[in-house]
Amino acid sequence: MNIDSTKYHLSESLDIANERPSVGFIVLNTDFTFERDFVRMYTEQKPNYDFYFNRIHFANPMTPESLAAIGDDLSESAAGILPNYDLDLVVFNCTSSSSIVGDDAIEIAINESKPTAKVLSTSQAVVANFKQRGFKKVSVLTPYSEEVSSLLRGYLQKNGVEIVSSMYMDISDDREVAMLPADEIIKAAKAAIHDDADAIFISCTAMRSAEIIPQIEVAIGKPVLTSNQATFDQISQIIENLNS
Repeated sequence: MNIDSTKYHLSESLDIANERPSVGFIVLNTDFTFERDFVRMYTEQKPNYDFYFNRIHFANPMTPESLAAIGDDLSESAAGILPNYDLDLVVFNCTSSSSIVGDDAIEIAINESKPTAKVLSTSQAVVANFKQRGFKKVSVLTPYSEEVSSLLRGYLQKNGVEIVSSMYMDISDDREVAMLPADEIIKAAKAAIHDDADAIFISCTAMRSAEIIPQIEVAIGKPVLTSNQATFDQISQIIENLNS
């Protein structure tokens, strides 16, 4: 049977310029939670930008060395998000790693492959949220070892956050962090909060804490800041500034 195949001639040129800002995300390949949290918040709030994910290699356990090593692959991972296409913002999603690798090193690595993009990390977003919400003194709850937790505390303190108490869970595998049930997270927050704290920060993009913020706030009687919620809020502000 002969099929009549005809070429369609385009009447207009391709619309290469995307009217909406574009945000790229670098997510650990072991993280069960960030994308789920992000899509839920995006669906609820309907912000004006498009988003694209890429995964970056991470080998457990969570140690200062393994978390620092993620920085070596940031440029390549950023390059893999819509290759040869400019992004408005690239976000590195890992609280502990970003606090260890450092703001400058993260920006340099990502801008190697996405030179025009603004750069944001989870730890940067957390600090920005502390300041914008007026939290002067905070309690910190982490799933990490004390060694990793102390490095995160150092980053926060260096950036002007006063920590009045800190509690760590000593979990070495971030996949296990994603399996913590809501009741356990709430109990840990109640144990970690200090009377003098203005708020509690619950660290880790893998922990399923953002979806239960209202319940935690009721349980401890104080505001709650989580890694994924802080990141989403800061992205919205950056994009709003771009749009204006």
